[in-house]
Amino acid sequence: MQDQNLLRDALKKYKKSNYYIQDWLEYSKELQKLTDKVVTYVQANQLNVDAVVPILRGGNIPATFIAYALDVLTILPVQYKYFFVGKKCELRKMFGINRDVILRKNPTFVLIEGNHCYGNQAKYAARDLKLAFPKCRIIYGASNMDYNYQDVVKDAEVSFYGNLTNCCKELTDEECRKLGLEYNKELLFPWERIDEEWKIIEMKQHEYVNVKEIISQSALVAEFDLE
Repeated sequence: MQDQNLLRDALKKYKKSNYYIQDWLEYSKELQKLTDKVVTYVQANQLNVDAVVPILRGGNIPATFIAYALDVLTILPVQYKYFFVGKKCELRKMFGINRDVILRKNPTFVLIEGNHCYGNQAKYAARDLKLAFPKCRIIYGASNMDYNYQDVVKDAEVSFYGNLTNCCKELTDEECRKLGLEYNKELLFPWERIDEEWKIIEMKQHEYVNVKEIISQSALVAEFDLE
């Protein structure tokens, strides 16, 4: 969410009728592509991965799959979430890395996101890993990643994707066709729900269980004026 005007322009281009929930077979193809890229990089560079770090909730399933592929036992989740509060959109950190589990001073992390649009959640997650472990190495991957925002996680040495998208709506249909990107469907993961995702388009807060308490107890990372 680099700019409020960009966000508002993007949201106007969404249609609820275009939302499409992938089945598990469809999703498994992009997940395997992402996994193969991460595993190949780790093996080629002979890296000893200390932990796979999913950005919850969307990064949980791909991160677990990748952890199994890497034979990595330690999975340390973090959670950053957008909330709509009044006329603002707030990015909040619900919880960060558990530092006590990491034994080495210079660890290597595989940071995994589900859907990467502007990449803000991943940027702050990677930043916080660097603050906790200044000499750590971060390999970043996302199941879906917007074409125009592939390289925004500067604290990661490399970024991988399973599927490139036009999530931020900055490309025309013709540009998407030339790049081989989906432009007629808004792809959702098998576990996602259309009504929940549509709340984001409406810039309204979905009523999660205990959401008010969660907002009040989580740390504000960034905020964006929606007016």
